[in-house]
Amino acid sequence: MDIVAEHRKMCTKCGMCMEVCPRYDDPDLIDNLYGYLENMSRISHKTLDLCLTCGLCAVACPQEAGGIKKLISASRKKRVKEHGINEKQTILDPEADNNIFKAIMDLRQVPEYKGGNAPVVYFPGCAGSYINTSMAQATVAILEEAGIDYTVLSGLEYCCGAASAGSGNMGPLMRNGPKNIEEISNRGAKTLITACPGCFRAFKDMYPKIFGTLDFEVLQISQYLDRLINQNNLVPKETLRHRVFYHDPCHMTRGMGVYREARNVIDNIPGTQLANKTPQNSACCGFGGGVRISYPDESLKIASDVFRAAKELDCDMIITNCAGCMQNLCEAKAEESIEVVDLAEYVALSIGVSVAREDRELTGLLNKVYSSCIPDYQEPGLLDK
Repeated sequence: MDIVAEHRKMCTKCGMCMEVCPRYDDPDLIDNLYGYLENMSRISHKTLDLCLTCGLCAVACPQEAGGIKKLISASRKKRVKEHGINEKQTILDPEADNNIFKAIMDLRQVPEYKGGNAPVVYFPGCAGSYINTSMAQATVAILEEAGIDYTVLSGLEYCCGAASAGSGNMGPLMRNGPKNIEEISNRGAKTLITACPGCFRAFKDMYPKIFGTLDFEVLQISQYLDRLINQNNLVPKETLRHRVFYHDPCHMTRGMGVYREARNVIDNIPGTQLANKTPQNSACCGFGGGVRISYPDESLKIASDVFRAAKELDCDMIITNCAGCMQNLCEAKAEESIEVVDLAEYVALSIGVSVAREDRELTGLLNKVYSSCIPDYQEPGLLDK
């Protein structure tokens, strides 16, 4: 059964997906997507580019039809087949001239990490390697503190390809997937630790479906930190007196069902109070699905809603677990009293390690890189208002 027939069979047009969606409100959208996928009608590029791929619609669907996300993803792949790949879909492709990470390497120094063979391989992903480097540095400090025999697989040549696939460009995933699996296996890995939720989904879900069963365990960093603490291999000792709002990354919580472990870790930090104990009512930061690139002001406006939610719960800190969420939250930050920290950074603080960050400098660098790699990119004006 094809995707349209399957979706049409299950969907009752109840409208629940539209009620929770931060981007769409037209109930006719589902029929429009059916028509496009069945070659019966056209659909605008803007319509397809609005989707954050956050998965809120899939969770809200009472029939488990997958909301509209499944149809949007299929439509984006169809658009690539019909019109080819545009500049926005190649900015994360390691072989593309306008790859943003190549541009970043020309403008700032990129940290180098421990190589070689080890039973634990840490995969910081492109964002952790080139943009949110403090996340990767904090993780490495934690592994050192815990006495883990590890190696780091960083670098553009090992891009997992998940983000490009989400935009409809399957090339990087299909090219790099087999190479990544072989390299990790050759390093003697028993456990692979991923940072980015996209990388986690690639190794945990997409790679096995496409390339076959992997011969190593795949964990997201939150899961690994939870394990280290439970096994007493990592003992948070510094008292960090913060009331914390944990922001659930869409692709990890709704996409992969991982939400408990990060909260367990936060609960184990002395002096820390976690305000939102469950992912109920969790929302998107506005970064995903290519929306930050195509609609930067709208993307950052969505991110500002996270600060309002944190403020309503009297929190002075937002902790998240995704480089994209970190980037958007830091750029949209308006409430100076609320800090934004990655989970690994917070755990590093709990063992007495602080990694320097320059959020404003990084934001300026990224907008400069976006402008150089995407011909029609418009820098957001939210921060100047």
